[in-house]
Amino acid sequence: MPSVILIDVSLSMSRPVPTTDTTESHTRFTIATAAINSFLDYLSVHAKFEYVALVSFSSVYEVAVPFTRDFDTIRSKLLNLEEGDKTCIDTAFLGVNQLVLSEWGCQTPVQIIVVTDGSSGVGSIGRNRIIQALPLPPSYPAKIHILPIVSPHDSCLQHAMPLYQKIVDSANNISNHSNGALSRGSIYCPDQLSVPGVIATVNRLCEQHYQEFWCALKCGQLEARVQLFPAPQTVTHEELTTSYTLSNQIHVIGFIQQQDLGTPIATSKHLVIPQAQTGGNISGKENYGSKTPTKEGSSTDSANSEEDMSDPSKIPNFCVLLHGALKVEGMAAIVQLGTEWWGTLTAWCEASRARRSCLLLSVLRPGTSAAPWLGPLDQLGPADDGATPAEAFPVRSWRSYSGGGSSCAWARPHALLADVQKVLRHARKLPDKTQHLYKELNRLRRAAISLGFSELLTCVGSALERECAALPATAPPECALQLAHAAAALRDPRTALDIKHTLQPLAANFTVTSMSH
Repeated sequence: MPSVILIDVSLSMSRPVPTTDTTESHTRFTIATAAINSFLDYLSVHAKFEYVALVSFSSVYEVAVPFTRDFDTIRSKLLNLEEGDKTCIDTAFLGVNQLVLSEWGCQTPVQIIVVTDGSSGVGSIGRNRIIQALPLPPSYPAKIHILPIVSPHDSCLQHAMPLYQKIVDSANNISNHSNGALSRGSIYCPDQLSVPGVIATVNRLCEQHYQEFWCALKCGQLEARVQLFPAPQTVTHEELTTSYTLSNQIHVIGFIQQQDLGTPIATSKHLVIPQAQTGGNISGKENYGSKTPTKEGSSTDSANSEEDMSDPSKIPNFCVLLHGALKVEGMAAIVQLGTEWWGTLTAWCEASRARRSCLLLSVLRPGTSAAPWLGPLDQLGPADDGATPAEAFPVRSWRSYSGGGSSCAWARPHALLADVQKVLRHARKLPDKTQHLYKELNRLRRAAISLGFSELLTCVGSALERECAALPATAPPECALQLAHAAAALRDPRTALDIKHTLQPLAANFTVTSMSH
């Protein structure tokens, strides 16, 4: 669950803090910096895979550090933040909304931590104006926590408390409505205005909203203790209004080909991180990698054993075995999360330069119909059963259409844009990319018809016509003919909604040049 640290850099944050200690003086900003560093220290130990962004605000906002896992970058940037003028918290949330939507979209839950000095900067009339101007609730699931760097008895805090409560309640309403899994945000007031008092408040916030979740992953006799990141939240069934909470055991009940599984809707996704092993024990019950030493080679085997135990990469681990098997075989594991509640385990590769691969748990919607094309999930059986037909699941034949290619997943706008841009790139490289163009068009067309997104086909047809009109005079005549044919085929009313129909390239003899006329 990504986090945004929203820090106030207005002039009032530079006010000195009264203290009896004459050897060291602090301002509200230095205390806020110490609190944020303490928060990052906690994440470094308990949630090192958390993405964190730093946004500063006064009358304007600045994205000081975009979302990153390099917490040292945030620490160093805190020392170089520029001082601003007045506090405008409504402007700050405008910047946060733009940052989150551009990076994560409107489906990913986000936590926002507002660090300010406990002053709204205006009187009661101005405060009401700010409440009306707040860009809340956000269009994405969010928890907002407010940490005022102020004494709990300060009159400024009492004046600003209605504004803070309105901010927290606005996010709570949208979170509880759109995703029952999110708990509520809150206002964390320190018991005393000092570095230890504020750090203690930050630790309380972290323990409530950034706690680790450990469980046992089991498959038959094999077992491993794993951490799920981010920690799973309670899920509410939409129809039965029943709450589901993940237990401390996840059971692998079977395996299925990725192409048969498809992409069922997931309420949340979590990295599965194995606990560091202390010995060559893959299941917690038996040491599968040990050898019985002989008298002659006992010292050598003992030395090798000690060397293996000191190197984590040589210690067998069930998660490594499961991840490698799923990745090589192109399969997914079906796991039981609770009563009539399932999930899937897949080998997932990060979209980054490191290209790290890991186990990913997708939590499906509660109920037996979480993946309707598989039928009731509680009735899945062995694929090698003699009574099982050739097609193991009630999967429609057009799922493996002749166009080939993987299915489209348009969870975010940039994914749809990337698919359309791929079509246009192939269109500009005709005639060499003719087959690739029609392969991508069939893939795009099938996904659009499945989603009832017929307007997309019309737009893509118009884009192909524009590409045809923009062809240079030196382009082969086949280019214009294929583009015009593809645009017309996308709009053909006879096959507009026929998902089984496959677009084919225009078959003609292009050896005759246009100069023959």
